[in-house]
Amino acid sequence: MIFIFAVVKWIGYLFSVIWRIWFLIVFFLVFVVFIPPLYFFTAIVKNNKIVNHITRYWSIIFLVLSGIFWKVEFEEKLDPKKRYIFCPNHSSALDIPLITSVIPLPLLFMGKIELTKIPLFGYFYKQNSIIVDRSKIRDSYAAFVKAGEKLDNGLNVCIFPEGGIPPSKIFLKKFKNGPFKLAVEKNIYIVPITLADNKSHFPQEYFKGYPGTVRVKVHKAIKVDTSEEKSIENLNISTYNTIFEQLKIYGSK
Repeated sequence: MIFIFAVVKWIGYLFSVIWRIWFLIVFFLVFVVFIPPLYFFTAIVKNNKIVNHITRYWSIIFLVLSGIFWKVEFEEKLDPKKRYIFCPNHSSALDIPLITSVIPLPLLFMGKIELTKIPLFGYFYKQNSIIVDRSKIRDSYAAFVKAGEKLDNGLNVCIFPEGGIPPSKIFLKKFKNGPFKLAVEKNIYIVPITLADNKSHFPQEYFKGYPGTVRVKVHKAIKVDTSEEKSIENLNISTYNTIFEQLKIYGSK
């Protein structure tokens, strides 16, 4: 019996490795197809909004071809006339393409500098995202200044308040104050997003993962109350609790 369990376990590992290789192949094949329009609207006629629309189609196509589908619940309709700071929990490499696919508004991500080192992809990522080197305080400050400028220019921003993907054993890491401070400074709405299944479908371990349907909940926008003394802290707590409670609900189903 133990031998059978071991064989089944290793077959599962093999399937996961093969599927993850297929995932990466599809990612880059679809990326190559989209390079001409991406290059045109990145290097020749720079337009972040159009690049975001192109990236959305790219994300949708490669996720579907790799076997990842999604079930999205919006607590309220997003207003294209407003600007938002989207704050999702961060659990997987699936997070960015999934959010790009489901949010129907132009948005830029604040992402880590390591991704800019990927050949070719890194160029487009650097030009169309807000890059931050979290090891340098000054660089982090500059990234949030740039995020504020993008909001002023009519774009939405997506910031992972956990500051990175935490270890799998952590349910939800404590949020950093950066996105909430920016929301107070710009008097702009925060939209919590709960990503329920990305950690299990595409975990950090290379020998785990599988295709399927992932659940996403885009919560009601939280209005900033600048009259409160602890508005940043309260906004942080409110966003954290919203996602934390939703993760518990998803986990109980």
